[in-house]
Amino acid sequence: MSMGDSPAERAIVKQQSERLMAKADAERAARLAGHKSLFWRLLERLRPHGQQPISDSEPQPSDP
Repeated sequence: MSMGDSPAERAIVKQQSERLMAKADAERAARLAGHKSLFWRLLERLRPHGQQPISDSEPQPSDP
């Protein structure tokens, strides 16, 4: 008998997978609703006032 072939092990793996998927769905819904994670709120708080995050869509000054 190899690892992961028993019905009990498959049920445990399926339960863990469903739990992780539910957590990801809840986090995605929170982001779409405008909630920010603790990490992003802390990062915004530590950023100097008036400094905006750099995005890839904004043109960057070219080097001479």
